[in-house]
Amino acid sequence: MSYDNWKLSNPQDDGWTSDEVTSCCGVEQEGSGASNCCDARFWGHTDICGKCREHADEYMICTECEEDDSQYEMISEYEYNERRREDAQEHNRDE
Repeated sequence: MSYDNWKLSNPQDDGWTSDEVTSCCGVEQEGSGASNCCDARFWGHTDICGKCREHADEYMICTECEEDDSQYEMISEYEYNERRREDAQEHNRDE
C-alpha cells in the first residue's frame, strides 16, 4: 500500500491487519491441506497437487463449522456483527 493510499484509508481497515471473518460463523479460516483441483494432498511441502502434479491453491475452511470456502464469504468483523444484530432484531419483531 502506498503512503498516499494509507493516509486516505479508513483507520478501521487500513489494510495492514486483517479483521475479516467467515460469514457463516464469524471466525477465521484455515487451510484444509488439500488442493482445490483434485481435493488431494499436496506433494511434499510444495504447492503441487499430489494427484495431477499441477500447481494448485489450497482451499480454505471455516475453523468452527469446517465448511469449505464455497459455502461462505470473508467479510469484516464489523459487518458480521451488524448482520447478527439485524437478524436478532428481525427475530424479535417476528415474535
